[in-house]
Formats: sequence, C-alpha cells, structure tokens
Amino acid sequence: MTTARENPRSWKQEPLVWMIIAIPLTAVIMGVVMITLAIQSDSGLVVDDYYQKGKQINRILARDRAAFELGLAAALILEADKGRVIIRFDPGMKTALDESIELNFIHATKPGLDQHIQLKIIDAFTLSAKLRELSAGRWNLFVQTADWRLTGSLQYPQQSSVRMLPNYFEN
Repeated sequence: MTTARENPRSWKQEPLVWMIIAIPLTAVIMGVVMITLAIQSDSGLVVDDYYQKGKQINRILARDRAAFELGLAAALILEADKGRVIIRFDPGMKTALDESIELNFIHATKPGLDQHIQLKIIDAFTLSAKLRELSAGRWNLFVQTADWRLTGSLQYPQQSSVRMLPNYFEN
C-alpha cells in the first residue's frame, strides 16, 4: 500500500499559492492606482520659502487690526447667473472706499482655480465686479487694500452670500 498520491494536484489548484501571489499583486495594483490619482489630481506645490511667508504674517495682522479699528464689515453677494459679485459695506465704517480694492477668491484645495478681481465702486458703500464661474467647493474670500483686509468663507454652490469681517479680535 502506497501513501503517495497517484495524481498529485497542480500548483494552480493550491489555494495557498494563490494567496501568496495575491498579496504582492494587490500591492502593485494599489501602487498604480495611487500614482494615477497623484498625476491626475494636481494638488499644487508646497511653498518653498516658509521663512519669508512667516515674516509676512505681521503685516497681515496689522491689516486685520486696521479693518477692526475702522469698523469695517461687509456682505458679499454672489450673483452667479449674472456673472458678478456685489459687496455692501456696513454704514458705520470710519473710512471712505478708494479705487484700489481687491477681492480674492482662494480655493481651499486647488490653487489653480483662484481668482483675483479688482472691484469697482458703485456708491459710498457698494462695490461690484465681474466674476468667472466658480467650481464647487470651499472658497476663502479676502476683500483688501494695502491698509486693511476683510475675510470670509463660502461653500459654493450651497451659499450665495457671506459676511466679511476683520480677522482680528481685541483682547
């Protein structure tokens, strides 16, 4: 009587062999998927010069404080169907609007979608500008001059208006 099999199974019929092959094969497939996603998403570059960016923080804080001291606050109204944006300042502000006011739409994750717009004065408290179509997502908003800055955040297309305030709180 023999204990050996007369017809041994082929390696293709062994489940353990397939499990050993599946582990590295899964790693290779996931690596290809991750490389494809990285190439297609283009998430932007990290800033190289952190030191220079850090030095600019004090200037930004000074502009936020100036906006607070001037009593600036505004409502931003997005009229996407007309392709424009309107900003209405609160009447209690302690300064007049000048010609060099800029509005920045900064996308939270895709810097290639950012928009920098020069605003036009409509009346003593209202500004307006043409706006390219926004893509869906979160947008950080900045209304600013060389002296002051207001900030806000908009979730588009769910929101069409936002309150713009100085990013400064007096202690």
